[in-house]
Amino acid sequence: MTTMNRAAKLVAAAAASALMLTLAACSTSTEAPKEQPEATTETAEKATPERIAALSYEATEVLAELGLEDHIVMMPEAVRNPVLGGHIEQLANVESTYAVEKELDAETVIDLSPDLVIMTPRHGAEDTIGTVLEHAGIETLLTPNTWSTPEDLIENVELIGAEVGASDKAAELSSTLREGLTERAKADGDAPRVLLLSNQAGRPFITAANAFPSHLLGLAGATNVSAELGIETTGPIQAEQVVEANPDGIVLIDMNGSGDRLFSELLGNDAVNGLDAIAQDRVLRVEGSDVQALGLTTTIHGLDTLASWVESLR
Repeated sequence: MTTMNRAAKLVAAAAASALMLTLAACSTSTEAPKEQPEATTETAEKATPERIAALSYEATEVLAELGLEDHIVMMPEAVRNPVLGGHIEQLANVESTYAVEKELDAETVIDLSPDLVIMTPRHGAEDTIGTVLEHAGIETLLTPNTWSTPEDLIENVELIGAEVGASDKAAELSSTLREGLTERAKADGDAPRVLLLSNQAGRPFITAANAFPSHLLGLAGATNVSAELGIETTGPIQAEQVVEANPDGIVLIDMNGSGDRLFSELLGNDAVNGLDAIAQDRVLRVEGSDVQALGLTTTIHGLDTLASWVESLR
C-alpha cells in the first residue's frame, strides 16, 4: 500500500507539474496582447492638434500659456495689444488674425484647414460659424460658458487642456488660479459702491454685474453699482447715469491702450466732475489684462490691486 501510495503521489505530482506548465504557456500567450490596448486607453493624453483656430481672446491666451502658440493659425488681433495680451512675442507669428469676432465668417476659418476650432458662446457665432464648421466636418470645442467668473475661467482652462493634450500643464494653471482667486477670503466690513467703466467702441462703457471684472470687485470687497441702475448688459453709459449712481469710487479699465482719453468727456461733465468720487480722486486705473479673464494669472495681481484700493475707500 505504501508503494502504491507513493506511485500515486508521483503520478499526481507529474500531472500537477504538467498542468502548471500548460497554464504558464496559456498565460504567456494571453498576456502579451494585453500590453497593446494599454497604450490606447481612454485615460491616455490626447494628441495635440497641429492647427488650432482660437476664436476668442481667452482661448488664445490659454493656448499660449500652455506653450501651444506654434499650433495657433487664427486668433483675435486684439491679443497683440499689450494692455490685453500677455503673450505678445509668442503670438507674433500667428498665421491669421481677425478684428471683430462677430464679423468673422466661417469660410475664412475653413480656408485655414484647422484641426480644431475653439469658440466661446458670444455674439451668436456658435449658431452661425459653428453650424457651418460642423457641417464641414471640422472639430469644434464650444466652451460651456462665457468666461464671466473665476470659476468659469478655471473650468475652461481644464477643458481646453484636455482637448489639446496638455492636461498636466492646464492642471497647474488652474491650481494657481484657484488658489489666487476662488480660495481668497473676501474682505470684511461695509462694501463700498463702485462704478466700473471701460473704454470700448470709442466710448465709455459701464461693466455689468455678471462680467468678470465685477466678480473680481466682489472678491475685493466692493459692490458694482450697475445693478442699482438696472443695467444687466455691459454697454454705453451717460453722464446722468453716473450722477444717479453717485459711487464711492470709480475704476477705469483700459481695454485698448488709449488711457483716459475716451473717459475724459464723461468724467469732465460738470455734474459728474462734482461727485465726491471725482473731487476726492477716488479713481483707480487698471489695464484690461488685470481684471479680465484673458489675463489669466495676471488677474491675481489685479485682484490684489483692487482689494488695496477698496480698503482705502472704507
